[in-house]
This record gives sequence, structure tokens and C-alpha cells, in this order.
Amino acid sequence: MKKKRTLSLNSSAWKQLRAEVLASEPLCRMCTARGLVVPATDVDHIEDSREDFTDDNSRENLQSLCHECHSLKTAASMNKSVFLGCDVNGLPLDPAHPWNKSPATAGEKTAPSLLFYC
Repeated sequence: MKKKRTLSLNSSAWKQLRAEVLASEPLCRMCTARGLVVPATDVDHIEDSREDFTDDNSRENLQSLCHECHSLKTAASMNKSVFLGCDVNGLPLDPAHPWNKSPATAGEKTAPSLLFYC
């Protein structure tokens, strides 16, 4: 069943809501959490609604992301393989990366997850 949007992406209501979200949060939320300053280009639904085929367009459920972070989050939510990249210090963000594992920290997360929700 194809998901039906309550606000079409071509509608003036969505364009206005998108502009308001980007104006109030001009930087990518995920990049900012990693210490990067990257302009936001996309508006993301924090909680997607794949189960009930509706959209929650409340401001609390929308966040500004750069296109790369939005694509990564969408791919991860569709159970696709996602490569998280590195933080500002060049350390891999993926907790399963060998650099983030050592005998002393076996089984512990040592890098923050890129895919978190504020």
C-alpha cells in the first residue's frame, strides 16, 4: 500500500511549513550534534509513519537535516546498510568499527551514534 501524505510535497502548506522549519533551525541537527556546522536542506519527520500510513506534521516531529544525514536516516529506517562516517576528529562513528573496539572496551559503545533523535 502506497503511503498517502496528508500534505503533498508540492502543496503550498508543506512548502510554508518546510520554510518555517528551516528558518527556525538552519543547521543540520545531526551534524551539529557531531560538532559540524552544515546547512540544513531537508525537513525530516523524526518519527516516520510507515505503519499507519499517515504523516505527523507537527513541529515537534520535524527536524532540519542536511541531505546526506536525511538520506542516511531514511536508509537506516528501511533496514538498509548505512555507513556513518567520522566525527570532527576523524574517528569512526560506527560503534562496530574495529577502531572503536578494544579488549578493554569489548561490548561497549565508544562512539556516539549518528542516528539519534532529539
